[in-house]
Amino acid sequence: MADIRNDGFMNTVIGHGLKNKDPLANFQYGNGPILQDQDLANLYGNALVRRIIDLPADESVKNWIKIEGDDEDEKVLQALDDLHAEESFANALRWSRLFGGSAILMTINDGGTFEDPINESSITEIEQIKVYDKREVLFESLLFNDDPMRKSYGMPEWLLISPVRGTQFYVHRSRVLIFDGDPLPNREREQRNGWGLSVMQGLFDAIRNNDHSYALAILILERMGQSVTKFNGLLDKLMTDEGNKQIADRLHLIDMARSVLNTVALDTEDEFELFNMNLSNVPEMLDRFGLNVSSLTGIPFTVLFGRSPAGMNATGESDNEIFYSMVKRQQKRKLKGNLDRLTKLQQLAKRGPSGGRELKNWCIEFLPLWMPSAKEKAETEKLEAEAKKLKAEEAEIYVGINALDGSEVRKKLADGDDYEIDETLDMLGEGDNEQADPAKEETQVPVVDRKGLPKNPTGSGKVPG
Repeated sequence: MADIRNDGFMNTVIGHGLKNKDPLANFQYGNGPILQDQDLANLYGNALVRRIIDLPADESVKNWIKIEGDDEDEKVLQALDDLHAEESFANALRWSRLFGGSAILMTINDGGTFEDPINESSITEIEQIKVYDKREVLFESLLFNDDPMRKSYGMPEWLLISPVRGTQFYVHRSRVLIFDGDPLPNREREQRNGWGLSVMQGLFDAIRNNDHSYALAILILERMGQSVTKFNGLLDKLMTDEGNKQIADRLHLIDMARSVLNTVALDTEDEFELFNMNLSNVPEMLDRFGLNVSSLTGIPFTVLFGRSPAGMNATGESDNEIFYSMVKRQQKRKLKGNLDRLTKLQQLAKRGPSGGRELKNWCIEFLPLWMPSAKEKAETEKLEAEAKKLKAEEAEIYVGINALDGSEVRKKLADGDDYEIDETLDMLGEGDNEQADPAKEETQVPVVDRKGLPKNPTGSGKVPG
């Protein structure tokens, strides 16, 4: 009698009780391969990757800045424009997102060389600024500051600039504006030569899957009508080389005829059927891959892909708010410090916009990322006017029932900026508002001017006796 193994089917097929058959029980997370600089440069050729890299960088400088404390002619801001600062900062931020770091070299005429620290008291002018990506800026371990008592401890004191064209040269840290990549722990940063992480490091699989899904969608459209052909004696013919070729030729002719003439010629014993594929869920599946990319980048779907996902009635207002919040963080953390540094040096330049004198209480502010249209402004003003009208009617009711005094309402209006209130009227007493009593005026003591002539305070021209 044969042995019966009750657990054979269960273990063989579904792997019950076997750890190596359970993907969750035997799962380990490992870092994917580090994308090298050339891999990142190749990825930038992908249109979706370019949009992920460029959108936040371009939005960060879209409306540029204003400098509080600058004169009406905005000479300091104009000096920055002469250096093409807006374009340079956008590119520096772009390459820091793609490669994990970039730098702007300031060519400053202060009597020193590139290897010398900037002498701020001797700056004549800033001649130009030039952007280098991470591949052209090298941190050498021997050039790092190793004095723990100094503020720049652990940072490179000098950098090696290796341009695509030209010879390498060293430059002091004070003459360079650094744009770091995404944050990294110190040990992992050391593996990347001191630079941060590229935003593309964790996006490669998601972007590849998104692109592949659209490629498969195209194939589905090409084959949305699947044909099935039944040949009489097919197996017997396939057993011979000649029959194999005949079957292949017949299938080829059928496909050509179906594509061009929409007519299929068959033998009386052959059969041909056409099955249409259901495409109703394909758009939603494509959007799912796009939503995955959007969630990983932090850029809303409506912004990244320029539309709302299928089946979702999103207005995009909240998406814009999320995106602009991300851009503002980028402005504050990566642009503000470098802009302050460049603007200060521009002011200290003796041939600069302020003649070598730093402006008093100056500061840089980024202009709003979103500017309302004329229609939106009019709608906002209308809503504000309606709100003020309701408040005025409310105050009128309170005054009418003696819950408030008119002077209290007047004081409240004076606290705002909507109306210009003459405060001297508030200083008048109740007697100033009373009508003059002629009987009292006749008994008033005359006022004598400097020439000793009596003067009538009532202005009637009659000198009281």
